[in-house]
Amino acid sequence: MGAVARKGAAKVTEPLLVSEVEADPEIVELSDEEAEQAEQARLRSERRAVRQARTKELRAEAREAVQRGNLGDAPARTPGEQPRSRKRARLPKGGSAPEVQKLEEAVGQRMAVHFRRRLDRAEAAYEQEDYRRAWRDLDGLSEQAPKVPEVRELTGLTLYRLGRWEPAAAELEAFRRLTGRTDLHPVLADCHRAQHRWADVDELWAELRASGASTAVLVEGRMVAAGALGDRGKTAEAVHLLSEGLKLPRRAAEHHLRQAYALADLCERAGDIPRARDLFGWLNEQDELYVDVAERLAALR
Repeated sequence: MGAVARKGAAKVTEPLLVSEVEADPEIVELSDEEAEQAEQARLRSERRAVRQARTKELRAEAREAVQRGNLGDAPARTPGEQPRSRKRARLPKGGSAPEVQKLEEAVGQRMAVHFRRRLDRAEAAYEQEDYRRAWRDLDGLSEQAPKVPEVRELTGLTLYRLGRWEPAAAELEAFRRLTGRTDLHPVLADCHRAQHRWADVDELWAELRASGASTAVLVEGRMVAAGALGDRGKTAEAVHLLSEGLKLPRRAAEHHLRQAYALADLCERAGDIPRARDLFGWLNEQDELYVDVAERLAALR
């Protein structure tokens, strides 16, 4: 028998009654083959919508990844004035440091209920990109619960989003020391990069590189480290670092696009126009709407 479908339906709904079919002029009876084609079209439409939403998100993330750390908030220093790196304890072996606490241990059971509400509100605001509202709930929490990793993590990330590099770095350094995790090293290194603390950037990149982190995290760390080299005028070194391990597959993952874009930007700055053109061309083939790839490529032709 033929199947019943509504024209332009975005998704499958509850089965329609025969009376509804007769009453609604927009409902037509389809053959099995037509119904299958309609279902395939619906699935393609849903997948396209998901891809478009994710692409929009990735473009925003990519733009941040390339531009962050170049905001000029920190005063330029001469080479002789560069600060030494922090005295940084080694990552704790076997996971978290022994002094790590849960929220209830840090502030007591009664206060923990109140603190948990504040943390939940802050996390919700952070996910909605309302970082000032998130900070209103986080302000003061890390002083009262300094050994609770989730407090230091969310506080550090929120301060980072607000462009408050020094306190963000302090929170994320504490998170590193408490947990031994390296997945936030790119953000931590970027805080130091914005303050022109080049030695800290280099140390964190070396630690991240040796940690066995995921490819996506390594790409982020590599971009920050290369960006810091570029900030110091070491463009050739930055290009070399960002070129390491870069592959341009036929179907790229997110980290391929981000690394290729950053490298193309550096190549253009270094005057290697042919390579910049090739990289922007590859990016354009992957997604002509990715960040400003089409415009950058057109300017190089």
